[in-house]
Amino acid sequence: MKLVTYFKERPRIGSVRDDRIWDLRETYAAYLFETERTPHYRATAERLVPEDMALFVRLNHGRLSQYEEAVDYAAERAGAWGHLSSKLEETRLLPAVVAPSKIVCCGNSYKRYLIDLDQSGEVKKGDWPQDVKISFFKPPTSLIGHGEPILFPPDSELWDYENELTVVIGRTCSGITPDEAKHHIFGYTILNDACVRDIPHWAGRYDSPRGKAGDTFAPLGPCIVPAASLKDPNNLRVRTWVDGELRQDDTTAGLLWPVERIIAYVSRYIKLLPGDVVSTGSTTGNALITGKWLKAGQSVRCEIEGIGVLENKVGVKAWASEFPPMPPRT
Repeated sequence: MKLVTYFKERPRIGSVRDDRIWDLRETYAAYLFETERTPHYRATAERLVPEDMALFVRLNHGRLSQYEEAVDYAAERAGAWGHLSSKLEETRLLPAVVAPSKIVCCGNSYKRYLIDLDQSGEVKKGDWPQDVKISFFKPPTSLIGHGEPILFPPDSELWDYENELTVVIGRTCSGITPDEAKHHIFGYTILNDACVRDIPHWAGRYDSPRGKAGDTFAPLGPCIVPAASLKDPNNLRVRTWVDGELRQDDTTAGLLWPVERIIAYVSRYIKLLPGDVVSTGSTTGNALITGKWLKAGQSVRCEIEGIGVLENKVGVKAWASEFPPMPPRT
């Protein structure tokens, strides 16, 4: 099962089957009527399948089988029920979760990346994190969907990308153990941690919101694969192409800490709510390592095994006017 948020007259939650997206609310309503003849079929579907993915996750964590059955039922009757679906290639996808309460990004999580950072002089081996590194937040306003442009500010030149396996939280969790974490994970998606690297030290350097939290700096999608539908999240192939050139190629087995430990560790310090997004970090091959900075007009294609492809063009953000320079200090 693959869940998406898409736009068709309004935001909708859909289920991807082959090359079509099934409107989950309308499909479930029709399924309830046909199989149960309940007079409350539409009200039930509207209550259980809202327009907001975070609320859907809150209402439906651990109980997705009813929707799989409904989509199976509809797909088998595609001739009569086809109006409940849309062609995937013709549909505008929104961020997989449009409005999470928070986006937590972990960093320096892959051994290969740390080795390359050491060799480049960016992070010496003695400074490698000894446990999960909670690096920064991105705001919901940084989210964009598959196919939408990443717009970098015109006062920067060092534009970067990072393909990251990302967890969508299913149940509120705080101070949980790694063994408990799997019961709090709703599913998995892809986040491209887009950022600018030429932030001076006086402005905050790498973890500055200016560098990491800008508008469009969090492409998220294209879908959410529920945890039960994905094979071992700790052994998935992760690849990134820029204009067809393979830049990142690794597996999540290269993570220093398994996904469950990452979620448990974050929850020790930050309460996670249904629909929240936790990104696990990126492997080597980004522009910081290769020196191949993104340019306007290029395309970044992030792929993770079992989830799909998140692809976005690169552009420049338009500013209405020049920002006045800082006056001299007196």
